[in-house]
Amino acid sequence: MQNKPLKTSLKDRTKKSIIILIIAIVCNIALAFVKLYVGLAANSLMIMLDAVNSFFDILTAIATLVAFALLFVKFTEKAPFGYGRSEYVAGFVVATVSVVLGGVFLMRSLNRIAMPEPLYFGITYCILISVALLVKVGLAVMFTLANRKFHSKALSALMLDSFLDVGITATSLVSFAISSQVNYAVDAIVGIVVSIAVIIFGVIMIADNLRSVVVGDKCKDEIELVRSTFSGIDGVKNVGKIILHDYGFSSKIGTVEIEPDNYENIEKLLSDFDSISKELQEAEGIKIQVVLKRDND
Repeated sequence: MQNKPLKTSLKDRTKKSIIILIIAIVCNIALAFVKLYVGLAANSLMIMLDAVNSFFDILTAIATLVAFALLFVKFTEKAPFGYGRSEYVAGFVVATVSVVLGGVFLMRSLNRIAMPEPLYFGITYCILISVALLVKVGLAVMFTLANRKFHSKALSALMLDSFLDVGITATSLVSFAISSQVNYAVDAIVGIVVSIAVIIFGVIMIADNLRSVVVGDKCKDEIELVRSTFSGIDGVKNVGKIILHDYGFSSKIGTVEIEPDNYENIEKLLSDFDSISKELQEAEGIKIQVVLKRDND
């Protein structure tokens, strides 16, 4: 009856996503403290920047975890459509702070170029950062596999952020090794580049989250899913206009216009619509109402 069956319930997907996020938080806490130790002990500005970035990964994962947890909160009169948009607010706050810290590290990097400081190289430090890099690769792969299964925008963002972190950690390791062999402020130069990248990425996140808070996202993926799902129902001639309103992760509410082939078996068709609507709400968090449309409407 459908082109793409929906098998995973929203509740089940949310529970598994929360477990994944808890694993990510624990790993990032360990990574942050290891990098901070190496950065302070070796006096490496780049590794210290990487450590701060890991602390922000913790905050981002916690904000996403809260957003998933809020999906279990029952709707009330004060929040008839849930608290899903809290994810956008949390993302806005985290992105704003990351831009500020990126600016602080940019100034620190420029200052180190003007007044170079010694860097204390050690094989143990390199091994620790190498292990941290492997853990970060593992987290990126974990988010990739989870996103393929659950198709979550929140997990997708964390996946992209993890791959960015892999690049930052790899760059930190390389610049640390080079700085120990070259009598020049390589560490500070790389710090400038990464700081600018963090600021740019943060500004993009601020704009994206601010837009989502004000007007919501465009629900492109959800609209396509609704269209393909109802198009696969026997007796549907055409799927017309679809309107979805965004109230946060897995909380979309709207209508879909359906033109039946005929009205002879309309009761069965309406029953099919009701079943599909319930399945969409359970599996994807999309509450959709069907509006029948005639040729001359």
